[in-house]
Amino acid sequence: MPRSFFSAIIGLACLAALVPAHGFEFTSNQEFLPVHQAFKVSATGAPDSVQVQIAVAPGYYLYKSKLSFQTKGNDVLSGAAVLPEGEHKEDPYFGNVVVYHDTLIVRLPVQNHGENGFEVRVGFQGCAEKGLCYPPDQQIIHIGSGAGVTAASGWSAISVANAFISGLMLFLTPGVLPAVPLLAFLILLGKPSARRGLTVGLAFTAAIVTGLVALHSVIALTDAGIEIQPIAQSVWILVPSILVLLGLVAIGGDSAERDGHRHQHRRLRVFLNGTSGAALLGLISLIYTTSFNSSSIAAVMLYLKAGGEKLGGFAQLGGIALGMSIPLLLLAVIAGGLLPYAGKWRQVISECTRVLLAISAVWVLGRVLPGPITLGLYGFVAAGSAVALGIFGSRKFAGSLSTKAGAAVLLLYGIVAWTGMLKGESSPIHPLGPNIFQTVSTPEQPWMVVTTPRQLATALTEAKTSGTPALVEWVADWAPGSDQVAATARHVKLVRVSLRAFKTIRVDLTHGGHSVRSLLELNGHLGPAAVQVYRSDGVEVQSARLVGVTSRKEMLGALQAVDIYAEK
Repeated sequence: MPRSFFSAIIGLACLAALVPAHGFEFTSNQEFLPVHQAFKVSATGAPDSVQVQIAVAPGYYLYKSKLSFQTKGNDVLSGAAVLPEGEHKEDPYFGNVVVYHDTLIVRLPVQNHGENGFEVRVGFQGCAEKGLCYPPDQQIIHIGSGAGVTAASGWSAISVANAFISGLMLFLTPGVLPAVPLLAFLILLGKPSARRGLTVGLAFTAAIVTGLVALHSVIALTDAGIEIQPIAQSVWILVPSILVLLGLVAIGGDSAERDGHRHQHRRLRVFLNGTSGAALLGLISLIYTTSFNSSSIAAVMLYLKAGGEKLGGFAQLGGIALGMSIPLLLLAVIAGGLLPYAGKWRQVISECTRVLLAISAVWVLGRVLPGPITLGLYGFVAAGSAVALGIFGSRKFAGSLSTKAGAAVLLLYGIVAWTGMLKGESSPIHPLGPNIFQTVSTPEQPWMVVTTPRQLATALTEAKTSGTPALVEWVADWAPGSDQVAATARHVKLVRVSLRAFKTIRVDLTHGGHSVRSLLELNGHLGPAAVQVYRSDGVEVQSARLVGVTSRKEMLGALQAVDIYAEK
């Protein structure tokens, strides 16, 4: 009996010595917070995912390897959680580990085919810097029925028809317009006719439709897809594509006949005059146009990314692409039937096409050049066009009053653009600046630019600490319209005034790379042209998220989604 008693005492003493080392004690010590105060877990539902937020108290940290995320519900599937990189730490309990301090935000992709509410089980373990390691813990959070339903939204003939209509509405946007000069060049290469216009137009638009569907499908469905656009818009791709445009400008619609280089240009003209050449230029035009991320294309890509039915996604992308291409095809047929075979008007149209090709080249070059230099190039094109139109008495178009008036306007714009370049301006629409006619200048909204997940997290933490709502805009220099909020604020007073209550953050995706990929994956984006709004408590208003280039009305709706006055 005494031996058993002493053995029990020794066993309890050993157990008491082991427990602190493994962290299963001291949770009631007033020096340390209870586990659910040291690590506050919350979650909000999004159309394609659940965003889990773990607020880590100062002086505490979480182990990355101890985190787990599971969903429970009817017809609910979850993918792999997307986690930030974390920090390396030499831990007294587990050695060299990766940990998280401050606030951890995790994106959990979810497919909610049942479209009902479900539960998310979050497992975690953390420690205090002062020496306490908590035992593994978990929390169960109920998510409403609206989360993860993107994949279950389905598709039908009506959705494909709506996609076609949305594609038609994109004709007058940077997603289609840059292709017009290329198509006009092809029509002018040969003897114009409606039949030839139809043949060339079909080859040109078929390449656009096929390429657009394939490109956006790969971006949405592959892990490396989000790297495609930064690569396609890099200097190594853009510069050769710009040389193509400049080569077309040099060749011109009728230049081979005019300048005596018929034999030098014959082979190239014959190739471009056929369906193969038209298809090639159609594919090249995708480099210029697909960087424009419309809201309709973005919605279908997110549907595919979330696990939606592939056939439905392909069909809707095809509907959008056809809608974008039909106006081009009609334009080719009409132009082919109406253009004169020869004469002064054909020469004028040919020169205008060359000018449009040069403008397109400058527009694309602006994605890799500083804004003021690009503005100066626009001025150079305008002044050169004025000279070609006979502003200084050139015999080419001499005698036409209307032509000389147009040339004078172009020369004036060129001078204004050069003046703006010297001032440091960059907008070809407002070459002297947006506030040139205002007696009192309006101060620009300050934007904090971030390029890494850590920088974005720090900026959002600063906004939360100061009790200020935050607006995050995802931009890239090569994506037209991606700075939609900042651009609209310069000209729309209501947007500008609303922004003053926000901490404005710009996520720059221009240069691609690992950090950009991590940013996109963590936030569920596939590229630039997106807007997120956060409340003053650091929680994103999921209903206010905008993806793709959207309207002014939708921007105002996103800004007003945060009840600023109630928060204050």
